[in-house]
Amino acid sequence: MLSDRERQALCEIERRLRDEDPALAHTLERAEQPPARDRRSHAWSALIIVAGLLAVFLLALGQPAGALAFALVAGWAWGALDRRIWPGTRHD
Repeated sequence: MLSDRERQALCEIERRLRDEDPALAHTLERAEQPPARDRRSHAWSALIIVAGLLAVFLLALGQPAGALAFALVAGWAWGALDRRIWPGTRHD
């Protein structure tokens, strides 16, 4: 936690930065905000977990074909989640 004096000094530095170089201040403000994850990414994560657990369960029951199918679904969902979290990256 910052003290009141440190908080005031930081506010003064930020104000001067905005006055002297608004473009840089805007860039820094955008960089501080973490990328937002939407609700769909949580659904992808849930799909990965459920498919992975079903793959392990089916493998324990002696059903390797079903386990492989669910493992493939989990892997596909993992790849889809990776592409959704980082929309700026290009996957060809």
